[in-house]
Amino acid sequence: MLELDALVHKGYLTDVTTWLQGLAADAGVQRVLDVGAGAGSGTIALAQRFPEANVVATDLSEGMLERVRSLADASGLAGRVSTELADIGADVARLGTFDLAWASASLHEVGDPDRAFRNLRDALRPGGLLAVVEMDSPPRMLPLDLADFEDRLYAAFAHASQGNAYHPDWTDPLYRSGFELEVRRTFMIDEPADGRGRAGEYATLYLSRIAQASTANLDDADRALLTTLLGDGPDGLRQRADLRLRGSRTAWIARRP
Repeated sequence: MLELDALVHKGYLTDVTTWLQGLAADAGVQRVLDVGAGAGSGTIALAQRFPEANVVATDLSEGMLERVRSLADASGLAGRVSTELADIGADVARLGTFDLAWASASLHEVGDPDRAFRNLRDALRPGGLLAVVEMDSPPRMLPLDLADFEDRLYAAFAHASQGNAYHPDWTDPLYRSGFELEVRRTFMIDEPADGRGRAGEYATLYLSRIAQASTANLDDADRALLTTLLGDGPDGLRQRADLRLRGSRTAWIARRP
């Protein structure tokens, strides 16, 4: 799922890391920390954007870190990418000091965000930058003529799961932890996608997970439509050329004084 998300939203990842590169142009970035690296798409993008830097990818899953190492090797970046099994919510002083830290869709998973931000502050050198990115809402992928159905599907999912973890506002925790907020920016995603490629696999996998919690709160017509979209027939997501990726992600850039 993480790998497909990165491949399908490659344009967004390029945009946000290029923007970050410009903001950090005068920071002398030599060491980068990727917090909650997942499958490693952000790790690789950071290593490519900062060619003079070594990137340390952390995660709580050794399986994910193995994926990071494999991706770094395949990208010719193994010499500048290393991995550490580490919890940013615990003591991470052993990782050393960094010029830049990146946390994409990971900090909303920690039990004590304030402690995590304090640890990130301590991990950065004075003047170092922290980039935090979160999804504002679940990704939308269905064709525009099915937008109303997609709204109902996500409403049913939110009801079943009693809310979601999307879009925590990290502004106050950043200030409480001693950071200076430099800029906050929202990146919009709205582009066509061909379901007969990776986008179709991504949409099918994502909506299959949503469906497990949503179907009880849908009417018969919507359940039938969902079954059709997830199926292998001509109207299934993997056979449609009219998918539309839509959504937004917000980035906070903060500096350690």
